Amino acid sequence: MQPRHFMSVVLAATLWGTGGFLGTLLADASDVPPASVAMWRMVIAGVVLTVWLAARGSVGLRSLDRAMVVRILATGSLTAAFEVLYFTGIALAGVGLATLVTIGSAPAWVALWDWWRHGDRPDARRVLALVLALGGLALLLGSSLTAGDRALLGTCVAVVTGAVFAGVTVVNRTPVPGLGAARLTALSFTAGGLLLVPVALVLGWGAPSGAASWGIAVALGVVSTALAYLAFLSGLATVPPFVATVVSLLEPLVAAILGALVLGERLGWGGVVGGAVLGSAVVLLRPQRDEPESIH
Repeated sequence: MQPRHFMSVVLAATLWGTGGFLGTLLADASDVPPASVAMWRMVIAGVVLTVWLAARGSVGLRSLDRAMVVRILATGSLTAAFEVLYFTGIALAGVGLATLVTIGSAPAWVALWDWWRHGDRPDARRVLALVLALGGLALLLGSSLTAGDRALLGTCVAVVTGAVFAGVTVVNRTPVPGLGAARLTALSFTAGGLLLVPVALVLGWGAPSGAASWGIAVALGVVSTALAYLAFLSGLATVPPFVATVVSLLEPLVAAILGALVLGERLGWGGVVGGAVLGSAVVLLRPQRDEPESIH
């Protein structure tokens, strides 16, 4: 596991954490339903990256082989499904509970897959990091862990959502020759965004209104989505999927810090302690000197 790839995953989780903040600003500036938010962020991310690659002459649609197309469609479909399921889980179970179950279950799904498929089990250091991360996440989200009438259904949806995110990670654990992270992110998100258009039409269509709203939407698509997934998929070159999904638990910590600093939300001592514990879990997972550079 190379340190630069580990830091790429940390950067991805940090950028994902800006999504909730930008989503809140978008909701305040323009009434866009959750399904349409998911659609716009994927479309914008895919189109911006594709245009950037086209300007450099790096899109190369004609050079795509079957393996590349399968990886692009798999990544785009899984990411689109994750976006819709995550917002559905939030609507049913609330932000705190849905986030805890979704992000918290992803490492467990990856561990189960690796154990069933490869016979691999995470070592004691990684298990300890997961326990610390989940404990810190629970403390961080403690004030928002309210259960409504549909909490059980929402929790079930969140567990499935965590499995889908684990799928994105596992599918991309081995790069496809000739398909770099930028090209994969651009084409898969364009495909995934287009897949979400009919979903948004059924579940709730809306578009940003005004320059300010579109600016927020572009930031959500470029910063919180395109750059975040570009960093994440790049990091998977040597970072094990289990480690990557645990590090992704930094996302709600960044969101909570931004909420406290910019939106005036109260973090509380439980949130401070939880954030510190969560941060210690990520430090525990950092590459060790005697660790091989790549496990793939």
